Amino acid sequence: MKRKKVGIFDCVTSLLLLLLALVFIYPIWTVIVAAFSEPLEYVKNPLALFPAKISLYNFNMLFTSETIWRGYANTILYVIVGTTINVVMTFVMAYGLSKKELPCKRVIGFLVTLTLFFSGGMIPTYLIVRSYGLLDSIWALVLPGAIGTYNLMITRTYLSQQIPEDLAEAAEVDGAGPIGIFLLIITPLSKPILAVITLFYAAGHWNGWYEAMIYLKDNNKYPLQLILRSMLINEETMGVMATEAGQSSEVFYTITLNYAVILVAILPLLVIFPFVQKFFVKGVMIGAIKG
Repeated sequence: MKRKKVGIFDCVTSLLLLLLALVFIYPIWTVIVAAFSEPLEYVKNPLALFPAKISLYNFNMLFTSETIWRGYANTILYVIVGTTINVVMTFVMAYGLSKKELPCKRVIGFLVTLTLFFSGGMIPTYLIVRSYGLLDSIWALVLPGAIGTYNLMITRTYLSQQIPEDLAEAAEVDGAGPIGIFLLIITPLSKPILAVITLFYAAGHWNGWYEAMIYLKDNNKYPLQLILRSMLINEETMGVMATEAGQSSEVFYTITLNYAVILVAILPLLVIFPFVQKFFVKGVMIGAIKG
């Protein structure tokens, strides 16, 4: 069997990709090392690649807090409900826009594209949410952004280019109705793009805290990110107070605790992404082609 000759371009490309991977991996690894380090040991050598002394103090502080577990539960609820609404509404609308026989298709497409550049702004959106009585509820977080314009556009492009119209026509000849065609033919063939937009929407809900800060008043409904943000601010305040009081050890514990907070926030996404990476890459590459 003849071996493929490796050229200079391939070597340079591989080297650049390796360096780029290290650039992204190193900050994450630094967070992991700091989160599992004994605070006083970490301060002595903050650039160490491995913990000098492993400690679970930071995680004990976090996970013995009832507030953290409540934030996790709230966030999981918001992610599941919000992502389900996002994916269903985006997919249904994208399917409609992908049909050639849709009346006023160009006008609707233009209006949708317009929202990429112009929006109502925070105050009008808040007034609308308040007028519908959605304040301090889950619906204030999931309904205003039910359809993301970018996700809608790549989904429409995927459906237009990757789903042959002959399949729908053949199914229609066999007696399938519009709903049957959509659920039994279109949806199974759209798994790659569905995985992409699901990941996008889920990551957005998981990392979201700004909308919760605006619309939620009850602390028991706060998502994890908003709780962690409050903890970081409080810890920084405590660190300043400890420094002023000459209690340097309190500052050290504050530093490593902040890294543990960051790790807790990003860990679920790091765990889930490898399982959907195959669909993600395929869906993005296909959906990004302009149709």
